[in-house]
Amino acid sequence: MKAYFYRIRLVASVVAVTILPILLTGMVLLHAAEQALLEEKKQKLIAITQQLDFALPKDYDDLTKRLGVVEATREQKIEFINQALQPLTDRIAAEHPGIGVGYYAADLDAIVTYGPSQEMKFHVGESISPTHFGRMVMESGKPEIAIGEQVRGNIMNAMYPLKRDGKTIGYTWANELMSNIDVQLAGMRRSIYAISGLGCLIAAVASGLMVHRLEAVLEEIKAGLRRLSLDLSFRMRRLAGEPGEISEAINKMAGELQASRTRTETIMQSMDSGVFALDGGGKITSWNEAATKVTGLSAEQVMERAYTDVFADSQPFVEMLSETLAHGKTIRDAEWEYQHAELGLRYVKVGTSIWISPMEQVLGAIVVLDERTEWKRMESRLAQAERLAVIGEWAASIAHEVRNPLTSIKAFAQIIEEELPEDHDNREYTEIIVEEVERLNRFADELLLFSKPNEEANVYIHVWDVINQTVMLMERSAADKGIQVERCFGDHAPFVLASPDLLKQVFLNILINAIQAMPNGGTVEIRTEKDGEHACVHVTNDGQHIAEEHLLSVFEPFYSTKTSGTGLGLAISQRIVHAYGGHIIAQNVPSGVRFTVALPGRWEEADR
Repeated sequence: MKAYFYRIRLVASVVAVTILPILLTGMVLLHAAEQALLEEKKQKLIAITQQLDFALPKDYDDLTKRLGVVEATREQKIEFINQALQPLTDRIAAEHPGIGVGYYAADLDAIVTYGPSQEMKFHVGESISPTHFGRMVMESGKPEIAIGEQVRGNIMNAMYPLKRDGKTIGYTWANELMSNIDVQLAGMRRSIYAISGLGCLIAAVASGLMVHRLEAVLEEIKAGLRRLSLDLSFRMRRLAGEPGEISEAINKMAGELQASRTRTETIMQSMDSGVFALDGGGKITSWNEAATKVTGLSAEQVMERAYTDVFADSQPFVEMLSETLAHGKTIRDAEWEYQHAELGLRYVKVGTSIWISPMEQVLGAIVVLDERTEWKRMESRLAQAERLAVIGEWAASIAHEVRNPLTSIKAFAQIIEEELPEDHDNREYTEIIVEEVERLNRFADELLLFSKPNEEANVYIHVWDVINQTVMLMERSAADKGIQVERCFGDHAPFVLASPDLLKQVFLNILINAIQAMPNGGTVEIRTEKDGEHACVHVTNDGQHIAEEHLLSVFEPFYSTKTSGTGLGLAISQRIVHAYGGHIIAQNVPSGVRFTVALPGRWEEADR
């Protein structure tokens, strides 16, 4: 009788221990699935708002200017803006059925478009309530996701601020009816309830049938598991009959755990190289911090995803990984060139190898990434420096050789001009000869300045004074083209050892280049800052980006994208800055193009 009650209690315990985890797991899974669905909805809606932000022209004022309705009434502006943006919102709404999208203009305090227009157009021109989350978004400048009663009804609404030139001009939104989301949640709950119930039923039946077979081997299995918890290299003996399958499964699990620990410890060592692992199906199973630095992708973005999806925008890299994963080909020192989301064009050295477990099983592939961008840039700069040195010597030689004949030509032309009567027709030609000789002389002077920029005596000069003098020279010309030059000086006044005239020439060349890059007007910002032992001057314009492969070429002598000019301005600037122990770089920034001049300097507290 005692054994009978013990057996009943054991069955009840096994059933409870089996069913309760299933129920708890089902509850946790249900909660996690609901949260995952809601999070997926939020991410999707935020992504759509960012798409709308990207698709919007510069700003609403610019749109009204292009539409020619600057002086129109508020209602007319809303109508014209709606006509311009309605096709965009309708297209995006059509790509995402059930989603409502639109734009709100802060200055007009109105909805200017709402798609799909056939359902939501009647909201155009309405203002949101004072308590609407959209006003919070425009005030804070931060995205917001709100759930509840709003313009469309009971919705999940993602709102994203529209920022232009540091000002929030409104916001865009993407929303979905909660009734649609609730339908999806209800279907998911029914599936999880059914699976959990079936699991509980199977567990109860299976537990009752198997409990008597567990009693005989329970102690041995428990002892083996305790041993395995301390030593994964231990293996349980092969038990007779069906319990042998259990011991074999435990041994296999121990082997896999041992291989997994070895794999993790090997990959996740403190390495400067980026390392990630692919399983046999092509999913990423391991990802270290260095890989995040190299690619800009976090572990959360890539783990358990197929490499073909993660790197879909870089087909050459996908092909490298496919060669290893599908054909077992090891790759050494391959180069991967890709566009980093924040840092621009990057160069990475790639190595791949087959991943084999201690049991000689092929588990997948291991990929090693080494950042080579700076190395490539240094290589390019070294090659450029060598070319510039040769060109400098050549330029000096050419300039000296050309000057003497030019002097003779100019002198003889002037003599001929003096001997001709004042009304003689040929005097016009002698004047042209003299003017052209002068132009060639100026070109020769530029060549000499390029070859020997440091001939003048150097003194400690105030960088702000040089910048102010340079801006005075260009301010009128910039204003005539609708360009505003802004100066933002830091808290420390920088002084550098240089020639005032040559340093002025550096900033003059950069400003001329910036103004020429903005034919339609804009802003040039000059900002100074202290960077270690260097005084840095950043000159940023609103012009179009320079192609990544041409960022170094702009400093090449005679390189120019303009039909006029010698192409020596930036090359001379670089030579001057290098002569003073500094460096000059060009880089694309979100607002346009930035030239940075860094020179060794000293600082004093600014007199504010």
